[in-house]
Amino acid sequence: MTTGHHLVLCDGTQGDPRAFRAAYAHYLATCVREFDGVESYLPPALRAPHARLVDLVRRARTIDERMLLHCFASSTVATPLHCLALQETLPAFRERIVEAAGAMMPHLLFEMALHGLLEESEVWTCDTVGPPRLASLAVGGTIVPPAAATRLVFAATGIVALAGDGEIARLPLDPDEIRAACEAPDGFRFEPRYHPLANVTQLATIDHNPIAAFEAHPDKSGNAVDLGGRPETEWIGMLDEAFALVERFLPETFAEMRLSLREVVPVGYDAERHLSASYREAIGTMYLTLHPNIMTMTEAVVHEFQHNKLNVASYGAAFLENPFHPLYPSPVRPDPRPLWGILLAVHAFLPVAELYRRMRDAQHPLAAISGFDARLADIDLKNHEGMDMLRAHAKLTAPGAVVFGDLEALERRHLAERTERGLSNVATDVHQP
Repeated sequence: MTTGHHLVLCDGTQGDPRAFRAAYAHYLATCVREFDGVESYLPPALRAPHARLVDLVRRARTIDERMLLHCFASSTVATPLHCLALQETLPAFRERIVEAAGAMMPHLLFEMALHGLLEESEVWTCDTVGPPRLASLAVGGTIVPPAAATRLVFAATGIVALAGDGEIARLPLDPDEIRAACEAPDGFRFEPRYHPLANVTQLATIDHNPIAAFEAHPDKSGNAVDLGGRPETEWIGMLDEAFALVERFLPETFAEMRLSLREVVPVGYDAERHLSASYREAIGTMYLTLHPNIMTMTEAVVHEFQHNKLNVASYGAAFLENPFHPLYPSPVRPDPRPLWGILLAVHAFLPVAELYRRMRDAQHPLAAISGFDARLADIDLKNHEGMDMLRAHAKLTAPGAVVFGDLEALERRHLAERTERGLSNVATDVHQP
């Protein structure tokens, strides 16, 4: 179980990078258990295939548990799985959730096949209405079945497309051979959907989150895939630069990103503001708008990854006894927020403030640009205000008290430095609710 230790910022002499690795491993094991017990949330037509697949998963766990957990790290599997329990609380999304659940099982089979977890004797026929399109980071895109196909058969040796009872195309499972096989006429097709970013994650122009249109921020209307009219090369170039700054100044955090950050989903371009998002159900995914300011993009990368970290840890521990009610003024949002949202905010922005300090102390050229110091001051004061809100109202669990202690230690260091520089730590009217 998650203790709460070292989940704020593992960079520095007091940090322990093993803490997040343990929390992430626990999360993935939780995914496997969740899949085992999700039958009651499935429509009747999917329950028998699910029961068969549960048996397959259990056998695969005895073959190579590490590879199986890697399969459940995929957003095509874990995100629909986590969303199944939301059908009653988000009834407007029920149809999308059920549709995603139907695609989750062939995607899990695809991942298991790609990772060598199907035995030679195992053959699985996918009888869903219309053969599914199969997306995977492992192959860099989406595999589209032939138009005439009526079913797909998964086996250890490959995937076969059937029209009636006859085979019409075959797809090998070796990633190096898949692209070539998809060039055959009337066979499987390949659509590139994932583009490498800074040797850490992928830019994804496809999303399997059935609740991505659900939006809690008053200034947004969901998180549909949208390049904002900008070329993919511009997105990749800006994100590569942002991740490079993280790697240089927060190297242990960058290592955590390499472990668990699966994809960045583009959700538009805005030159005036930046609106990013994360979902607890979509671990390993961050939704980002493109902004022309590199520091804005770097902030967003760190911010959303910190949300991912705390969301991962929340599968192993509760941090607040009063996480969602009542609502309180937020230092970083225009709308009242639950204390869980305020905890997420300071957990994200205190590491952002640390990034700014390290860049300034290293005399990075970006730190000399007008507005850099003002932005750091703004973040510091909002962090202080958020921490005061939590000090006044949060009912912390034992793991929550540990996380909050780490947050306070970082906050004290930042405020002490401001005092040494002759700066006030009292929030101005701009930061008051």
